[in-house]
Amino acid sequence: MSKLALALFAVSLPVFSADEALPNAETVLKHWVEATGGTSAWESRHNMVQHGAIDFTGRGLKGTLTIYEAVPNKNLEVIELPGIGKIESGSNGEVAWENSALQGPRIKQGIERTNALRDGTFNASLYWQKLYAKAETTGAETVEGHECYKIVLTPTEGQATTEFYDKKSGLLIKTSATRTTQMGDISGEVVYADYRKEGDILAPHRLINRFAQQEFEISIQSIESNVDLPDNRFDLPPEVQALLKKPAAAAPAPSLPQATPAVSPNAGKLTVYMAGNQVASESYTVQRSNGRIDIAGSGNATLGTMKVDIDKFEVITNDKYEPLEASAKGSLGQIHMSVKTSFAGGKARNESDTGQGSQTKEDTVHTDAVVVNSNLPLYPWTALAMRASFANHDPQPFPIYVLGQSEVMANLVYQGREKVDFQGQATELHHLSVTGSTPQGQPMSMDLWVDDSRKLIKLAVPSQGVEAYQEGYAPKSGATASN
Repeated sequence: MSKLALALFAVSLPVFSADEALPNAETVLKHWVEATGGTSAWESRHNMVQHGAIDFTGRGLKGTLTIYEAVPNKNLEVIELPGIGKIESGSNGEVAWENSALQGPRIKQGIERTNALRDGTFNASLYWQKLYAKAETTGAETVEGHECYKIVLTPTEGQATTEFYDKKSGLLIKTSATRTTQMGDISGEVVYADYRKEGDILAPHRLINRFAQQEFEISIQSIESNVDLPDNRFDLPPEVQALLKKPAAAAPAPSLPQATPAVSPNAGKLTVYMAGNQVASESYTVQRSNGRIDIAGSGNATLGTMKVDIDKFEVITNDKYEPLEASAKGSLGQIHMSVKTSFAGGKARNESDTGQGSQTKEDTVHTDAVVVNSNLPLYPWTALAMRASFANHDPQPFPIYVLGQSEVMANLVYQGREKVDFQGQATELHHLSVTGSTPQGQPMSMDLWVDDSRKLIKLAVPSQGVEAYQEGYAPKSGATASN
């Protein structure tokens, strides 16, 4: 119910007994309101302003956050990131919008608009019966060390939201949800901590947001209620107003299936999709010479309001696939980032610069670790495809070093040879499945399909709705990462 769930969202395993008596959802939600100040205290507020800091975990990227809210459902969120600029989103109660220095303005439509207006309701905890068609207590789980009741809120339109409330204190501990965005449906969670009194209301001051294997933390520095806000605070920005006057763009003509080109196993081009929408492209080469293997390439991505340019990502190993050195260079908006890593004696020594000064970090790694990035680019996973055994279906353990972060263990299983459907064609490929966890402890699974030369033809990360296709192999119409 909190308006600070900028990236809502991941699911814990149930640990409750089927015999446990569960309170109904209304009882749990009333307990939450009473535990944080009571109905009268909530009703006494007609607007609120929150100031805070935002920190993208492990990225060296930090900024400021300001949130304005007012009855009945007006809001404005302003994020400022040095080197990237201002990212704004909000609603005047009718129009939901976004605007950023990277991608300009856009107006939310359909379910995305419906979700934004509902999520933007001021004091939503008092009006859940109007906002949702159904609320159910579906179980009890241990979440972030708290014994919690699990409440599922289902709206008339849009996706359900799941909330976890501490059994004893009544406080909201976590929210999990899937939200429709311009990149498709994205799932994630926000964890609430450090509850402190602000006026008559007990409010969380630390929020950990996790989505698509990314994490950022919001630290609330001040909360003010019933502030004298300017009359135009929630007016649409001029850029957004201009969009309302533009006619709708015609739908692009459908593309025709392309013939599969004869491409070298030593080079490749990947197109990356998220929830069926193209978000990135990558080009790479695989060179073998003088007892070394060099996988290098570049790419670019547009992730919501963020533009990512990968100038170069390179991993050099010996002929036993033991990493010798790696480097990455790119930019996030106007922020330029780079890292150089050398491997020796079971250590990875990183020298990185994220625009806020050079830093050195040393990690313990296996001498045969597979070196990848935490998200994009995806082509470095080619190294894993090159090393997998097709001899049987037994699990094959591999250490995976996420460049600049830490090493995790993954299990690879060769699933066999199978036919894979693409747009206008079907191809026999080798299927590899990979399971493990991210350095942040989140479960991770991935599927790779490679040809006889070990060339990566398709990659899928079902939990993120991500798929990547080699040049000449387009996704079948209506396909998703779970197909």
